[in-house]
Amino acid sequence: MKRLLKPALLGAALFGMGYALVAYAYPMPGENQEVYVEYYSNSARTTIVGTRGIAHGGNCMAWHATWGATTAYSRVFIVNCPTAEP
Repeated sequence: MKRLLKPALLGAALFGMGYALVAYAYPMPGENQEVYVEYYSNSARTTIVGTRGIAHGGNCMAWHATWGATTAYSRVFIVNCPTAEP
């Protein structure tokens, strides 16, 4: 039992630290919201070099997406999830 507990605790700790490093770059979404961050190559913000996105609950489900690079030049967008049709 103790042999299984140590790797499980270590794995949970590493996952938590990794998630904290990724999630710090943008605000966490509220219920039924999506947050997107677009990263640009320079201050003119003409060329996107990476994006990050996360959704929380509701019709958006729960997901996290990462593509490309992060830079000091970014824009944050918060979008409400679409409502379900009856």
